[in-house]
Amino acid sequence: MNIVLYGVPAAMAGKIAGKYGLKLVNSPDKFRPSGSLVLVPPMGAPRHLLAFYNAMLRHEDDVDAVIICGIESCEAASTVQYCTPPGKFFSLNGELENEELLSELCLIIDSIFSEGNQLNV
Repeated sequence: MNIVLYGVPAAMAGKIAGKYGLKLVNSPDKFRPSGSLVLVPPMGAPRHLLAFYNAMLRHEDDVDAVIICGIESCEAASTVQYCTPPGKFFSLNGELENEELLSELCLIIDSIFSEGNQLNV
C-alpha cells in the first residue's frame, strides 16, 4: 500500500504511518515494497511541481491513493490530481480540526485497505 498525502501536518502523517505499518518517505521515488506514506510538502515552484509530477508518473502503478487536505487553497491541486491514477484521488476540506482530519483520513485509508483485501481473497 502506497499513499501520498498533501497538506497534512507531519505529526499526523507520522501517526497514520505508524497505525498502518507504512514507512514515511518524502518522494514516490522512495516507495517501499512493504508500503509507504509519502508526505508531500507544499509546492509552489514550477520545478518542484514538475519533479513531483514526473515521480508520480514513474510510479503510477504503485500508487494506491493520493489524499489532499485543503484542496480549496492548494495551488498545486490540479497538478497533483492530474498525475494521480483514475479513482485514486481523494480530497478533504482544509477547515477540519485535527481530530476530524485524522478520522477522515483513517476512513479513506481503511476503505482502501479493505478494497485491497477483497481483491486478494
